[in-house]
Amino acid sequence: MGAVAVTQTSPERVQLQIETFFKAALATRRFRARFAERVKSTSQTEARWSALYFLSHAKEGLIQSDLAERMGVQGPTLVRLLDALEAQQLVKRTEAAGDRRAKCVLIQPAGESIIAEVDAVAAQMRDDVFAGVSDQDLATTLRVLDVVVNALEPEHVRSTRTRRAPPTSFRVVDS
Repeated sequence: MGAVAVTQTSPERVQLQIETFFKAALATRRFRARFAERVKSTSQTEARWSALYFLSHAKEGLIQSDLAERMGVQGPTLVRLLDALEAQQLVKRTEAAGDRRAKCVLIQPAGESIIAEVDAVAAQMRDDVFAGVSDQDLATTLRVLDVVVNALEPEHVRSTRTRRAPPTSFRVVDS
């Protein structure tokens, strides 16, 4: 096994790293809390509109296991969530083509309606939150977050993922 070079990190850099992670976590918690307050009218939880979001981007639907992976939840948790969404006629589960054991989940028109409502709230909130931030600063922040997110991705996922260009538009989701 080869030797690994250990570099000395300055105390200033350590402090910047710590503050960056804490502020990112704080911003995420605050954004999620304010966002949840604003979308209360949809009568959906964060987990539910998160599932609807992923499904709205997959017009042919998603296999349940793929949806669970994208949401970062376990299978049994997703099944309970989908049961609730299906009871509200927001999604529909069908047999996956070519594999009767797998279930394909499709968003329904009522689910699309929820996503449209949530998107409108998210767009206004993003405009409010980022009003004083330049496009250049946003682009720099996004590049830094891409590095951090990629570095924190589990090795088994990183090694199997093909490199794709980042999406050009985002909706609010915690994945």
